[in-house]
Amino acid sequence: MKIDAAASGKSTAAAQSAGGTAELRGQVLDENGQPVARVELVFAMDSGSSVTVFSDAAGRFEIGKISGLKVVMSVSKPGFFRITGREIELSAGSNEISVTVNHETEIKEQVDVQSSPVEIDPETTSHQESLVQHEILNAPVAATHDLQQSLRIIPQVVADSNGKLHVAGARQGQTEVLLDGFEINDPATGAFNSRVNVDAVRAVTIETGGYGAQYAHAGAGIISLDTQSGDDRVRFGITNFIPDFSLQQGTHFGNWYPRVTISGPIKKGKIWFSDALTIEHTFRLVQELPRGENTDSQWSGDNLIRMQANLSANNILQGSFLFNQLSDPALGLGPLTPLSTTTNNQSRRYFASVKDQIWAGRTLFTLGAALDTGHNNTNPLGTAPYAVQPSSESGNYFQTLAQKSRRVQLIGDMTTRPLEGLGTHTISAGWNVAIVDFSQQAARSEIDYQRADGTLSDRARFSGNAAFDETNAQAGGYAQDLWRPVKEIALSAGVRADWDRLIHKTIFEPRVAMNWVPRGDGRTKFTLAWGEHYQPINLAILALGQDQSRSDTFYDATGLVALGPATVSTFVTPLGGLAEPRTYNATAEWDEKIQDQTFFGASFLLRESRDGFAWETVSSPSQVTLLLQNNRDDRYIAGEAWVRRAFGEKAQIELDYTRSRASSNEVLDPNLAQLILAPQQGGPLLWDAPNRFVSSGWTPVPFWGLLLSGFVEYRTGFPFSVVNEQQQLVGAPNRMRFPGYFSLNLGLEKRFKFRGHEWAARLTAVNATGHNNPDTVVNVEEAPNFLAMSGGQHRAFTVRVRLVTQK
Repeated sequence: MKIDAAASGKSTAAAQSAGGTAELRGQVLDENGQPVARVELVFAMDSGSSVTVFSDAAGRFEIGKISGLKVVMSVSKPGFFRITGREIELSAGSNEISVTVNHETEIKEQVDVQSSPVEIDPETTSHQESLVQHEILNAPVAATHDLQQSLRIIPQVVADSNGKLHVAGARQGQTEVLLDGFEINDPATGAFNSRVNVDAVRAVTIETGGYGAQYAHAGAGIISLDTQSGDDRVRFGITNFIPDFSLQQGTHFGNWYPRVTISGPIKKGKIWFSDALTIEHTFRLVQELPRGENTDSQWSGDNLIRMQANLSANNILQGSFLFNQLSDPALGLGPLTPLSTTTNNQSRRYFASVKDQIWAGRTLFTLGAALDTGHNNTNPLGTAPYAVQPSSESGNYFQTLAQKSRRVQLIGDMTTRPLEGLGTHTISAGWNVAIVDFSQQAARSEIDYQRADGTLSDRARFSGNAAFDETNAQAGGYAQDLWRPVKEIALSAGVRADWDRLIHKTIFEPRVAMNWVPRGDGRTKFTLAWGEHYQPINLAILALGQDQSRSDTFYDATGLVALGPATVSTFVTPLGGLAEPRTYNATAEWDEKIQDQTFFGASFLLRESRDGFAWETVSSPSQVTLLLQNNRDDRYIAGEAWVRRAFGEKAQIELDYTRSRASSNEVLDPNLAQLILAPQQGGPLLWDAPNRFVSSGWTPVPFWGLLLSGFVEYRTGFPFSVVNEQQQLVGAPNRMRFPGYFSLNLGLEKRFKFRGHEWAARLTAVNATGHNNPDTVVNVEEAPNFLAMSGGQHRAFTVRVRLVTQK
């Protein structure tokens, strides 16, 4: 930590006559000279009283009057090393200081102290949950190379049966994912499928209610990733560089996830860089399939390069480039999908961004641009007819796909320092523009749906043009005022306006929130918030209206005689009659701090999604039209309670319980591959988990210098639907559930010296109790093994070796 102080004021005699009072203002910067917002600074005075302030968007803070000319300062913000007990000598009158805080790293000095797990910020109105770097490193998840695995320890994040993340009960596309301020959701689907080296991530922040108008496409929440850009010290890290071999059913090249990071100065004090590379080899063996046809070897990788240049003390330029690649020769291999029915999947993703931040007087300006392109090719393993049986599949998959997506985005923001006037006002405003494109070429063969005895029940064929290109333009702007009429109250009011080219309509979204901090010490906070949020159009859904038609011919019990003419199903998208989907979020929260490192609280969230897109079935004897309409209303209601406790910087524990319900009045999502010829119905969503308990933490153990870490999760089993042998719905959708899920992960890490370096080796027991957590079910009513369950994470042991410090 560095403090530079400059003081100007009265003479000593004048100071004594004035009673020894001083004024203090300053700025908080990180190690690269970038201002840091929302840093908590506590100044203790000789009189025994103390003053707490938070830095603004430009990193600045100010204290009007201080009694006495000596204060003791403490500084804290999650993700930064804490500063405690620093004495500052002041002069009477005006004083100005500069405080430098350092991001947490594995390489630290003896005086560095890790950050606390959370803070109570009187001006933050959103419900936030964060993971900082040491929490990501310590979490004993099944795949430590996968950031999305680490996010599962956050209470409001749940992974469905396919491993896709859902934030606060929302659909994937309803959560805006930001990488250093830029949107990185899949341009076509809105899914979170980009990969980033976990060692490059400084912090992940998730907001699920009460967030401001600056977020353009956050219908249900935000996932914000903050990555490192290097500093004046050359740093090198390597993790999991030793290959693994699997001895299951022979010898195989097993899982191997080496990660390398390097960062440092290009010009000290001016220009820095960081490069984070991941190579991933995943070996999968499905025990339920025949030997020799039950393995999949997937290769993938990602590389994130970032640079930062301080053009001047008031101008910072940043740039980044992210590359993702994946090669999976047997995508979809599972207990019910044998090797022949899988596909060869090849995908690439490129993301480049540049951002310029300028401080002019009392205002921060940000301008940025980014380009995001993706390519995804899926090919079946042959041309054999594809058949779907009640409890398995055979032949080769019916569909070949070549998809491309692209997003060009421009952003601009401005935020003022607190302005005086009936209290203080912090004004922010901004705009965003995006051009999104999605194109596809497809080739499809027949699908035979067979009964348990092998006779043909339904044959599906496809016709029409399977090539299309859909483009959309989005634009929006916002204005927001954070008003503090008195110290105890913060009021936030903002409004957004968003426009969409395909819908040709503009939507206005007001957002209001209030914080009440009833006690001067800032240990208690109550929050109320409400907001309307725009949900961008999913091009992959709209594209179904330009894709092929499907015809289904149904057969009698012999499988030889058609029961009538084919039923032709067509997806239709009437753009002229559609409206923009939106959500209404209401939150209430209570936060309490006891002593220095214990936090507990409770929150309530109600989110109602209106005018959502869903396919409505309009049927005639031989024609089915699936019409895209705005009749879907999703609803998520949740109550959450938590306790977080840090025991110094060596140990931490968090316990959280959430009671929730995620439901919709229109659950069904038909597509060409899984066509459900039934009217829309209500029910729970596929990731609905009414009861969920998660706990994570770590502590040193009193022998061998070991660090014990743990992660436990219990939740209600996910729902699923029952279908017949023609893949049509039987009964209400999602009326049955998997059994309750329980998993306990335990890790033991040992640090040791080798050839002048410090290393850390960790052994992790994944699902240590061996609890059966199936994620696959035979849901065809006529199947002889109806409701048989399989899959899921079995008990496993993983080893991680990483370099902590270098010479």
